[in-house]
Amino acid sequence: MSHQPGIERNGAVVEIGDQVRLLSIRPSILERLVGAEHSDVSAMLGQVVEVFDVYESGQVWVSALFPRKDGTTEVHAISVDPQSIELVQKARNG
Repeated sequence: MSHQPGIERNGAVVEIGDQVRLLSIRPSILERLVGAEHSDVSAMLGQVVEVFDVYESGQVWVSALFPRKDGTTEVHAISVDPQSIELVQKARNG
């Protein structure tokens, strides 16, 4: 199987490090989350998030950082469908 690019809703290729706006989250993802994890992931909706990974199949994953009051930072990453993201800014190379 050849490597498939990650694609966003307008057909642009997205790559690791690109910034995209998250337009929707699959209900099946939110249904599995509770408490702070559910709140964090829900808060990603409408925000600009970073492309964390692109699988060989073209499946795009995005992530966001959530600083905690105790000084730690939690990271959440979710897989997204092409129609769920819109490219905002390409990653700077170098």
